[in-house]
Amino acid sequence: MRSTWLMLLIATSLSMSLLRAVKAQSPSNQKPAMETVSTDEGQGLLGAAIEVEVWEGHATAIDFSRTGEVITQVFLADPSRIVYSTDAQLDSNQATAIFLRQITPLNFPNLTTASTTNLFVTTIRPNGLVRLYTFNILFGTSTPKYSGISISNLPTSINQQTWEVGYSTPATLDDIERGLQVAIKKNYTSLDDPVVVRVKEFLALSRNNTPIPEAANKAGISLALVTELGKLGLEELLQERILKAPEL
Repeated sequence: MRSTWLMLLIATSLSMSLLRAVKAQSPSNQKPAMETVSTDEGQGLLGAAIEVEVWEGHATAIDFSRTGEVITQVFLADPSRIVYSTDAQLDSNQATAIFLRQITPLNFPNLTTASTTNLFVTTIRPNGLVRLYTFNILFGTSTPKYSGISISNLPTSINQQTWEVGYSTPATLDDIERGLQVAIKKNYTSLDDPVVVRVKEFLALSRNNTPIPEAANKAGISLALVTELGKLGLEELLQERILKAPEL
């Protein structure tokens, strides 16, 4: 049987992912979390730059520590409204995080401004591989949804129909769909929640031979949510098998 602590862990993790996937205001006592982004997403390999929001009076972090990479160069296109700092000098080869903050708009002669701007970050891996990450910087006006973005070497799909979730068995699209059904059944989310529609769109795209990371990007859901749904679906499948197993 699934242990109580594991049920609570899955429910809490999935609930947080679902809440972050829609434009709902978080409770005032809920601490904003770090959003996880894959290295493929960060490099724009899925067709779009990663959006990073920066709110007034709050710093937003972009953390590369989970990739094993160090930051070698940072280029902010429009510095009139955003400033950045790093956790170490760039020439020290130890910088792994960038911190962004809004400032009172400045007037730089001959510098154009925009309602959004972009940020380019160059990193280098221990093996010498250089990567370029692209981010679109947005100016948040509501309650902060997260405290930063964590770049991670997330597991990639074995093929277009399965996704590694950290278990011995990868999750299939059927497992992910089952996870969504469990989430609705257990009231982790409601049937009319916009994220449910997005997950169904993701499943349709994936079943039409769109790679899972690309399908998630097009449907507007995070790979972290795909992982949590896959875990939930596999857990439910295991529970069903246990219940059907003959007693010894």
